[in-house]
Amino acid sequence: MAPQQGQGFGWGPSFGPPGPGGPGGPGFQPGWQPQRPKKKSKAPAVLVLGVLAVAVAGLFVWNTINKNADDDYTPPVSSGRYTPSPTTTSEPTEEPTSEPTEEPTSTTTESPEPQAIDVVAKNQLYKAGQMAATNCREPRVRPTNNRNAAAYWAAIKPCLDRGWAPLVAKAGYKFVPPRMTYWAGSSTSTPCGNGPVSVPFYCPSNQMMYMKVDVFVKTYMEYPDAESKAYSRMWYSRSIAHEYGHHVQEVTGILEAAHDLEYDANSYADRLRMNRRTELQANCFAGVFLAVNKRSYPINGLMLQVWNKWVVTAGDKPNEGTHGSKASQARFMGQSFKTGNPATCNTFTASANNVS
Repeated sequence: MAPQQGQGFGWGPSFGPPGPGGPGGPGFQPGWQPQRPKKKSKAPAVLVLGVLAVAVAGLFVWNTINKNADDDYTPPVSSGRYTPSPTTTSEPTEEPTSEPTEEPTSTTTESPEPQAIDVVAKNQLYKAGQMAATNCREPRVRPTNNRNAAAYWAAIKPCLDRGWAPLVAKAGYKFVPPRMTYWAGSSTSTPCGNGPVSVPFYCPSNQMMYMKVDVFVKTYMEYPDAESKAYSRMWYSRSIAHEYGHHVQEVTGILEAAHDLEYDANSYADRLRMNRRTELQANCFAGVFLAVNKRSYPINGLMLQVWNKWVVTAGDKPNEGTHGSKASQARFMGQSFKTGNPATCNTFTASANNVS
């Protein structure tokens, strides 16, 4: 389903494989659709990636206590120094004075803002190197209810903070960790907009990850077999790492620049392609984090099997085109799961065929 105007505040539908367990597995439904964002908006949209559309009565939220203290970037300035041109004679015609006859003036030159295409295609994050392992272990708690699902994600987030902070700083950006909240139900309200949604998402306006716990529980509890349980845990480990990837894009300027490029695109097809570049990169960033922690987590045995079979090969449904095909997902997230390096994730210089 293609994005349409006036239906909500998010970008694109969710995507995924049929999944193990039962006829057709748990299945995947689209998220809500976006209004066309306004150019240069500080709250362009909500970035969505998830698994199930479910209507569960009652909306509840546990908010984390992280304070959002991100300041707007101010470009550096260089001040010119006023130097009066001296005039000399053999003998002064009048007594010199200690006060200048005119007030000196100063000039200020602002550094030009980088072009949006340079921000996304030449970002210093791509040169920051391999992420260091944070020795993150999969949480022992299992998502048998909403509170346990929240606890599962809460245990992973500090690992993501530790992993991404040094790389963002090395790239020359101020790192502020995202905030995270947990919710359930069929709709929610955010600074990015209000509307129905069936999946976890990230809102750049308040740098908040909105993690939908009931879809995690439903996927985990629906089928009793071990493969389905492992699939649910692996999918939603990737899910929080994906939403965190959108935050990394936000603090490095990539997200806003990509939004501007999407707005300025010449055609609907070009806008969809730019959206895919953004989403494929967030998934690629998820692969970076999981790659360097695969031993400690650990991602082996059945967890590795479902990763290769169901997670890394998940792609858009036919005629959606918002998050990337199975081949494109495998190309970027599959590769970053091997390298652990964000250099693998420059989707903005990839050919159109590679971001299908």
